[in-house]
Amino acid sequence: MAQFFPRDVIDWSEERLHPLRVFALRTIEPAGITGVVLRLWRAVVLSSDNALLVVLGILTGAAFLCAMLTWHLGHYPQRRWPARALAFLLMEVTIELGMSSMLIVFRLERLGSTVAGFRDWWTLAAQTIWQRTLVVLLFTLLLALVVQLVRRVMDQRPSADRVSP
Repeated sequence: MAQFFPRDVIDWSEERLHPLRVFALRTIEPAGITGVVLRLWRAVVLSSDNALLVVLGILTGAAFLCAMLTWHLGHYPQRRWPARALAFLLMEVTIELGMSSMLIVFRLERLGSTVAGFRDWWTLAAQTIWQRTLVVLLFTLLLALVVQLVRRVMDQRPSADRVSP
């Protein structure tokens, strides 16, 4: 079971890791890519006049955020998830708000159906912080619950069914 959900931190200096795993172990890279992609995706989605495409675009963005958070948290023991999720959230929101400022300069940022200006930045910031915090908090709790349930089920299997290391 430890191969699926590690309980302890491993000394990474003893083994050579795949570059994608090294990338996911750090917080700034996954959070930074998530922030940039989500803000650009938001600009594209909100420029559409079709309400169905807007809703599907928002759901796709939320799924991307959850996938990147899962990718990052999956490399750490569960007891370290709260600090990791908070760091991911702070970096992601900071980078996303920086992207928002750049999009405002190029007149590509949207606030509803209108083009946003710097006077709207605080509104956009509050909305982004609130939404991302809600998604990250709820998803981290849900992911932790699923991991605990899977651990409980795997611990109850007969020893012949368990995968040997």
